[in-house]
Amino acid sequence: MSAEYSAVAAKLKAMHARFLTRNDYEELLAKKSVTDICAYLKSTAGYGGVLAEVNERSIHRGQMELLLEQNLMDEYASLYNFVDGSKRAMLEFWFMRYEIDFLKREIQYIYTHEARSSDEVNQGRFEAFFETHTKINREIMNNARSLSDCIEACADTPYAETLKRAQSLEADFFSIGMMLDSYCCESIWRAINRNLDDEQKKLFHKLEGSKTDMLNLIWIYRGKKYFNFPSEIIFTYLLPVRYALSGDVIKQLVRTESAEKFVELVRTSTRYGDLFEGCEGDRFPEENYRAIYNRLSKNIFVGHSQSMVAIYAYLYLKEVELNNITTIIEGIRYSLNADYIRGHVGI
Repeated sequence: MSAEYSAVAAKLKAMHARFLTRNDYEELLAKKSVTDICAYLKSTAGYGGVLAEVNERSIHRGQMELLLEQNLMDEYASLYNFVDGSKRAMLEFWFMRYEIDFLKREIQYIYTHEARSSDEVNQGRFEAFFETHTKINREIMNNARSLSDCIEACADTPYAETLKRAQSLEADFFSIGMMLDSYCCESIWRAINRNLDDEQKKLFHKLEGSKTDMLNLIWIYRGKKYFNFPSEIIFTYLLPVRYALSGDVIKQLVRTESAEKFVELVRTSTRYGDLFEGCEGDRFPEENYRAIYNRLSKNIFVGHSQSMVAIYAYLYLKEVELNNITTIIEGIRYSLNADYIRGHVGI
């Protein structure tokens, strides 16, 4: 396996060398505006290319975030085009997440009657990549006015059956999103079990399984703390993959009397106690999730660089970096002090 992935490992190492350093983060935390942040990122190896044609004096936050996402998409496309067919098959499941994000965004417009975004940001190479690789009919989807239109747009995709089931259940937008996420989760898990050898399968299970466990725990917590959902509703929306949380433990967690009891049980009965560290104060579990997943991805990326899972780990690390930049932009936008913002950045 090492020889097979040696070229991929070399490419990943070169790409990772362009990541922001701790000093870069400190420089960003010292900035006073989106303009200043954009100007600094233009000087870095990682973002100079995607921001080269941007006038930092006129760019606004939404455009900035779209361009940062474009950077991730460009890197994904670069890796996809670099590897051969057998490896592309697994990478396509990472692309599935972005197809589903696109579907959820378009369906949200239908359910909320919002006007579609009019941001004029050039999506460049990834837009062309998306058009080439997706089977979603973009023209129909971009003009969709009902869920039936969305089903028509997805006629040649695996998402059509999920959307038809949602339509038959008269599901709301939130439920449709959860159904699509569940489909994606199950599809990746089946692909891991079907396409990988035992060593890579174990690593992928650790990466994807830990992610799913934590997302389910966050959902249970939010359902109890903010919405007071009954257990039956919480069970309905759990992602359908189990890794380090058995079915019996999940049942116990869902049936706890309160968010506080839930957190106590997570800390005593699972490996994910750190997920809710500081949540009694002003910290959100999503921040801890990013930090934990950052460490896990970094360990896998460094320790298993010559493997398929290293590509996934790299892409997750890139997502963490983009989330960090977005967090800094938001903090500066709301005039928060650097120490407070730093505490919410997962370096």
